[in-house]
Amino acid sequence: MKARIRLLAAALLGAALLLAVGACGASSSSSSSPSPAAAGTQAKGGTLLVSYMGEPQYLDPAVDWEGNGWSIEHTMYNTLLTYASAPGTPGTVLVPDMATEVPTVANGGITNNGKTYTFHLRPGIKFAPPVNREVTAADVKYSIERMLSAATRPVPPGTSFYMSIVGAPAFNAGKVQYVSGVKAIGKDTLEIDLSKPDATILYALTMSFCDVVPKEWVKSQGTHFIRNPLGTGPYMMDHWTAGTELVLKRNPNWTDWRGVPQAWVDGIKIQFSINPQTALLKLKRGENDVLGDYIAPSDYVNVTHDPVWSKQVANAPAIAIDYLFMNVQMKPFDNVKVRQAVAWAIDRDKLIKLISGAGSRLDQIYPAGLPGHVDGPAGVFYGYDPAKAKQILTAAGYPNGFSTTLYSHNVDPWPKVIQSIQNDLAQIGIKAQVKLIDRATYWTLISLPKKTPIGLQDSWQDFPDPADFIVPGFSKSNAVPNGLNPSYWWSPQVEKQLAVSFSMTDPVKRLALFGTMQQEIMADAPVVPLYQPNVNSVYSKRTHGFYLHPVWIFDFLDYSLSK
Repeated sequence: MKARIRLLAAALLGAALLLAVGACGASSSSSSSPSPAAAGTQAKGGTLLVSYMGEPQYLDPAVDWEGNGWSIEHTMYNTLLTYASAPGTPGTVLVPDMATEVPTVANGGITNNGKTYTFHLRPGIKFAPPVNREVTAADVKYSIERMLSAATRPVPPGTSFYMSIVGAPAFNAGKVQYVSGVKAIGKDTLEIDLSKPDATILYALTMSFCDVVPKEWVKSQGTHFIRNPLGTGPYMMDHWTAGTELVLKRNPNWTDWRGVPQAWVDGIKIQFSINPQTALLKLKRGENDVLGDYIAPSDYVNVTHDPVWSKQVANAPAIAIDYLFMNVQMKPFDNVKVRQAVAWAIDRDKLIKLISGAGSRLDQIYPAGLPGHVDGPAGVFYGYDPAKAKQILTAAGYPNGFSTTLYSHNVDPWPKVIQSIQNDLAQIGIKAQVKLIDRATYWTLISLPKKTPIGLQDSWQDFPDPADFIVPGFSKSNAVPNGLNPSYWWSPQVEKQLAVSFSMTDPVKRLALFGTMQQEIMADAPVVPLYQPNVNSVYSKRTHGFYLHPVWIFDFLDYSLSK
């Protein structure tokens, strides 16, 4: 949720997945573990069939920030580091990808008081045909600089993650011709120098923005590269028919240099313009293997209670949060007691029933699965207590309540959620009119100051670190027009703590500091955490090893088919 395009993509995914269960009972199958053995013998080979309603706009990693695109790019490119191939929390662990190891102070990869990172490339990694050459450190440098360049078209959306690299701001502004803090030392060594310690830089380097691409291919393709990509991954482009299908085939230059059993299938056929109902029918007929979107509301009850197909349903909590924001620049929400009263007035358990169990109650900013999350109430806690809320509202100077407007976009389940909140607020005297807006307009509106006093927002992880939730939602840098902090709340104390956190190398103490930040934010109540949404999918009976990855959602490299 850190750039508008990513926020929209995440919201599309979140809303769609929640819609799938909005009008029905909880699933009888809830699994974040790899699928049980499918019918037949697991073997390499075959073509995995995947369906989506829509298709990625780009597959150029420097400019793509859409969830569907990231899952596909994960099969075609490599980065210095990646995440373990596993569901749940184990899937958020950093592991080496093109690099030989994850840099640490102990192995000498992090030096200069946390400001210099050194990576050594694995030998023998080659770009796919027709480039057919070995990757060098110069390719990594080129790829990072291309992603940081304001001259790249379309304009790269993720540059803010890398501004701690020496020379990156000046390069991005067009003042210099290269990033001085990214150095190719010989053929296989890359050094990244930071202007100040940044504990999130390793996570940022896992993002698809840093996928390594060959300069000569990018130059030869020009503007066509966005739809004719080429990397080092186990799969490469066969063809892309707009609106119909994208077919990937094995990269003959790829070898199992990571030493893990990935890339089972010979190819991946991704079919577009297929709605969830049709996709499920095709899956049951053996014409589809993975629902890339969600289970349609009309199908959910039947499929999750079917004695056969319920076993093919996968559910997992998204590392995300849906919450109610209050704009502290607008009266009466500039009054902390008003905000605290609202927090005590919301019945979160009722919301979970409204979304039919497609999420879990969340009483803190950090969702489960994110480092920093605390099981159970996390210190400052707001339960459901209308009498207490009314008492606090009276102490705030509003014994008879007040009138306001509650904002939300118009995609399920948010209209139901906002109406429930409207009813809760009425119980303490707050008369709120609900205003529903189309989704694209809504994201723009809440990024403008003094336009929306109170409304719904969500946040989905870009990488598994609590800074990824604090920076966009609660920092001064985003409490600006066109920012991602619709409450416009920030505090000098949290800003100082956030700055300190980037230079901390002790993970235990660092997470403790993020716990302190969360307590200060919760005490001031600029937002009310509501729930953590779930993601779901269905996979075919012939599919082995299916699970929902906490970062990529779909990890197609791990899925295999029956012989």
